[in-house]
Amino acid sequence: MSEGTGGAAQAPRSHGLIRNPQDFWGGVMLIAIALFALWACSDLPGQRGFAFGPGTAPRLFAYSLIALGAIVAAIGLLTDGPPPGRFALSGPLGGVVLVAVLIPMTIYAARLGKVIPGIAPDVVLAVLEVIVLVGLALVITRFAPRGPVFITCATLIFAVTIRPLGLVMSSYIALIVSSYATEEIRWGEALIWSAVLTLFCSLLFPYGLNLPLQLWPRF
Repeated sequence: MSEGTGGAAQAPRSHGLIRNPQDFWGGVMLIAIALFALWACSDLPGQRGFAFGPGTAPRLFAYSLIALGAIVAAIGLLTDGPPPGRFALSGPLGGVVLVAVLIPMTIYAARLGKVIPGIAPDVVLAVLEVIVLVGLALVITRFAPRGPVFITCATLIFAVTIRPLGLVMSSYIALIVSSYATEEIRWGEALIWSAVLTLFCSLLFPYGLNLPLQLWPRF
């Protein structure tokens, strides 16, 4: 007997050896990012006895990401899934624009840092960079997916503010910005969870991992 048209939906077709291309290539990308992180922190000293060195935490996270990527890629080989969708360059290009805008700000850092007298120039520059990056991200999301744009924006904000503003403020600002990557954001929950995660980072890195990170801004 032939199946009726109102039957259950057909299962996704397999695609050769790679049965779930989206999961498989996603896992491969995670592994590639982790390998790049391992190369980038290869010159940082590791653990010394019971004390963590600057390169210990990045390597631990990178190895964890490799394991996670391998699991995701294995799922792509062992389970059926939809075919790969079209790749849109608008998201990655938005991240490139955010990175590019920091170049002139870095070149004119000395002048920009003197905009507000009485405050350390690097603190002034960090605040200006946060304002510019968030404003530019809001503009870019009109033609690019907001998820990749705001995740990239939050990462750049943390990178440019961690030294002048300290771990507490840089982590909290970056977490708030990253929360805006979804349209389902609830600001009350975002503010609370950002505070909880900031407290966790403030205890983990300086005390748990013994990393020399300042907690508060340098005024």
